Amino acid sequence: MLPAGAWRSGAIRHGHGYNLARPRNAGLIPEFFVFDMPASPDRSPSVPVWRIDTDALHRALAIGDAHAWTVEVVEETGSTNADLTQSCRTAPWSDDGCHVRVAYRQTAGRGRQGRPWQGQAGLTFSVAMPLALPLSRLSGLSLAVGLALAEALEDVDHALGARVGLKWPNDLQIDGRKLAGILIESVPAGPQRVWAVIGIGLNLVRDAQMEAALGRDLAGVAEAMTTFDAQQDPTRILAAIANRLARMRNDFLAHGFAPMAARWSARDAFRDEPVRLLHDGTVLAEGLARGVDGDGHLLLETPEGLQRIASGEVSLRGAQA
Repeated sequence: MLPAGAWRSGAIRHGHGYNLARPRNAGLIPEFFVFDMPASPDRSPSVPVWRIDTDALHRALAIGDAHAWTVEVVEETGSTNADLTQSCRTAPWSDDGCHVRVAYRQTAGRGRQGRPWQGQAGLTFSVAMPLALPLSRLSGLSLAVGLALAEALEDVDHALGARVGLKWPNDLQIDGRKLAGILIESVPAGPQRVWAVIGIGLNLVRDAQMEAALGRDLAGVAEAMTTFDAQQDPTRILAAIANRLARMRNDFLAHGFAPMAARWSARDAFRDEPVRLLHDGTVLAEGLARGVDGDGHLLLETPEGLQRIASGEVSLRGAQA
């Protein structure tokens, strides 16, 4: 995946069919396992100084909802989303085989307008999540993921969680500045079977180079936490996110997004504010944001009445932005 500040909002993307599952020697591997790849001897200065403590991560997940998940931590890769997609093409289906791939540095992450990004001051990873659902039942998934992220951050630090707002359809913000982005690619894997490859970029600290490249201010976890420990908190945050995502997955499989809509709307960064919806710079609609419905559609109050807006390739902006 790519740095949070660089991601564009969009709908779930669909690709060619493939299956995802455990490696062929899965029977020889314990139910939960973490890989920590050795550091590259010529590691770029742009790689974050923080590290994931895989032992601490193992302990945190072993007692949580993500106890059966596989987590892989690598020094550098092109794109974690592309890695998971590629590795899944020849594997058999598994109802429970969620796989997380974390990279300290990504060299081929996809940013806004196709910009390449090679380093980040954030936690970037992808989750391959099996969902025994038809594609038509994935509506609202990106919002469910965003809500899980926000609630995970509150699990880690209440002061941080209290400042996090959700921007429809798939961003997290602090004081109007982007904190995290989500990109989901879904692929049918048979009748009533879909693999969702969920890419997440979460800014741990503000990156001046990224801000300059994007021409806007970003937010970082460190500025909003009561205290931030670069040696321990990235691991705590990753564990909290994985456990919240695992809980969200179970709820989404059972009931879809609808039971989460009220919680999402309560964190809506633009709730009851005037907004504009744009596509390729063209304003498509304007009105007051009124939260979301049970399918994850934005509720937009306009002079013509209340409209339900699907995400598509639409960007939401404040009326004055």
